[in-house]
Amino acid sequence: MVYLKRAPDVTELFENIAWEKSRTIEDKRRSVKRGVARKLSRLTRKRLHVGPRKQPSTLIRQYVGSGNVLDIGCGPGGHALELPSPYVPYGIEVSKALADEGQPHFAKRGGRIVNLDALGGLRTFEDEMFSGIIMRSFLEHDIHPRPILEENSRTLKRGGIIVIKVPNYGSWNRALLGDNWCGMRFPDHVNYFTPTTLSRMVRETGLKVHRFGLLDRLPTSDNMWMIAVKP
Repeated sequence: MVYLKRAPDVTELFENIAWEKSRTIEDKRRSVKRGVARKLSRLTRKRLHVGPRKQPSTLIRQYVGSGNVLDIGCGPGGHALELPSPYVPYGIEVSKALADEGQPHFAKRGGRIVNLDALGGLRTFEDEMFSGIIMRSFLEHDIHPRPILEENSRTLKRGGIIVIKVPNYGSWNRALLGDNWCGMRFPDHVNYFTPTTLSRMVRETGLKVHRFGLLDRLPTSDNMWMIAVKP
C-alpha cells in the first residue's frame, strides 16, 4: 500500500485547504513544475484510452433500479443529482462552501448534503439506507479508506452497489513519470491504490468485487473503475 506519511489534519479540509482552494494551487504548481511531462500524460491518456468514457450516474442506472443514492465528496452538485426520479440524491462534502452551495439542489429532490468528513458523514446515516454509493475520485483523498468501505457496507442495502474510481498507481504512466505523474496531488491524495490493493481492501471489508475487468483497470489508463456489491 502506498500512502502519504504526513496527511493533513481533517479539520483543515473544511475551509483552510478545502478542495476548491487546493486544486487551484496544485494546478498552478503542475503548470510550472511538470511542463513537458504534463503534456505527455494528457496525450497518452487520450491516445491510449480504450472503450467509452465511464460516468457514475450511467453505472448507477445500469445496476440500480431506484432508491437513495449517496455521492461521497459530492462538491456543489454531485453525480447523484444527474440521476432522474425515482432516485433520491444524498451527498457528503467536507468543504463548507461547496456543501452550502449544493444543499438547496439536493433538498429539492428530497435528499441532503452532510457537511462532514466522509467517515463522520457516513455514521449519520442508518443501516441499509442506500441502493447505491458513488465514490468517484474520492477514496484516494481520505486517510481512512478501510473504515469508509466498512461504513459503505453497513449503509448499503443487500445487493446495493458502490461505484469506485481511483488513480491507478500500477499504470505505465506512473512508472514512466514517477513523481511527475498526474495522479500525484499534494496534499489532496493520501492513498494510492493498485488493482491488487484496491481489490483486497474491498473484499476484506465484507464487499464483493462485482465488476473489475481488464477494461476497467488497463495499465495504459491513469485511473481504474470498480463496481463493488454488498452480498
